[in-house]
Amino acid sequence: MEVNLNLSKKLDFADIDLTAPDRVIEEILSELPKETNGIILGKVEAYNGPVFSHTTFGLSELTKGDIIGALGGTKFDVQKNLGEIGQEINKYECFLYTPEYDKYKYRVFFVNYGITNYPVDIILEESVAESISSSGAYIYTCGTRDELESLIFKIFSSKRVISVMQNLIWINQAKRSARNVV
Repeated sequence: MEVNLNLSKKLDFADIDLTAPDRVIEEILSELPKETNGIILGKVEAYNGPVFSHTTFGLSELTKGDIIGALGGTKFDVQKNLGEIGQEINKYECFLYTPEYDKYKYRVFFVNYGITNYPVDIILEESVAESISSSGAYIYTCGTRDELESLIFKIFSSKRVISVMQNLIWINQAKRSARNVV
């Protein structure tokens, strides 16, 4: 029996830049000190909390939707055992701060991606989202490094983030002045 799947015509084997999104963002953030006279720094750190808004149901809501569960029965759905297995979820937070006052930081967005690195979800702080788009969307999905870089540049040059950076400069100046008075 001859099998001819012709997969080489269906799959793309071209090398593409799959640099981890958190590393791409770190590269961009490394420019901040140069651009702000060392006053503003940015950081990407691993994050363990939820990055998407969601609703958690209490017992009364659960029993309304799951009669079998409410009666003590167990429901088995084979679809939960098929598909992706061993998927990694990488979650990060990206924030701005000034070294003069480490108690304050401004979280700009969350980063969420799987084992293939792309697509990557960027979940923006609401006022930042409003500053870059009138659509009200605060979740952006980037399929490539170029799309991610373009979005990050747009975020950090937005009116809202520029305002946050100005506040960080003023916080830095106020803390330096207070220290010099003493």
